Amino acid sequence: MIDHSKITDSDLRNKIKNAEICFGGNRKLKIYGMLKCSSGKRMKRQNRVFFLSEKEAKQNGFRPCGHCIKTEYQNWKMDLFNPHTDENTNLLPKEGTVNYYGKLFSREDSNQYLDILLNTIEWKNDEAIIFGKLILTKRKVAWYGDSGFEYTYSNTTKKALPWTKELLELKKIIEEKTGETFNSCLLNLYHSGEEGMAWHSDAEKDLKKNGAIGSVSFGAERKFAFKHKQTKETVSLILEHGSLLVMKDETQTHWLHRLPPTKTTSKPRVNLTFRTIVG
Repeated sequence: MIDHSKITDSDLRNKIKNAEICFGGNRKLKIYGMLKCSSGKRMKRQNRVFFLSEKEAKQNGFRPCGHCIKTEYQNWKMDLFNPHTDENTNLLPKEGTVNYYGKLFSREDSNQYLDILLNTIEWKNDEAIIFGKLILTKRKVAWYGDSGFEYTYSNTTKKALPWTKELLELKKIIEEKTGETFNSCLLNLYHSGEEGMAWHSDAEKDLKKNGAIGSVSFGAERKFAFKHKQTKETVSLILEHGSLLVMKDETQTHWLHRLPPTKTTSKPRVNLTFRTIVG
């Protein structure tokens, strides 16, 4: 690592010309990036450092710039939020259980399921009645189940459609993986990162109390967050393409969860939440 304040501009140009310097970094923020990055050009000289390689930058504790090295930045962010995918680890510190199984499906299978779900599910704009007014969301939803289950949330009621072949396939896979059983599935289609979900809990009276909810994600990888209802403590992770997350026990009683909007992706995401409706 070379400090800009300890090298002359002439020596700097020569090292760049000879490929002895290939990356720059911000000592204060511990961020490294391309030499041409506009963020780096605005930096104070005393804060600027240089590296031969990305490996050297990482060895010195620097993380990738989100502007000029987007792929490396996304990988770093995923490693930050998902340090491991041990399905037996409870991501919540108390009063609930959340297990992340990581990528359950190959990229090829995930892409295929995403395409099928986008084109065969009977998607409709979600509805909510707020202060007596009917609101239609850009996000679309669909509701499937063993029979014509009715599911009420946001003051509106949906009647379940019969399972499709692919939904039954996925349900069987999730049940075998988790040891849980489900009789219904609520699907959400987010057309881009601009669409998300506000803080809420899935604790409607139609659902089995403290029952498991198996959440499968296909498409854009998005941040997913939990917030304790009393302490406001938060836990976040990145839900990957083809991944499975399970929420169970007292999670819905004590924790809220949300999918925050983001400008980092314009790709669609389909989320399937397998649930248990009680009579």
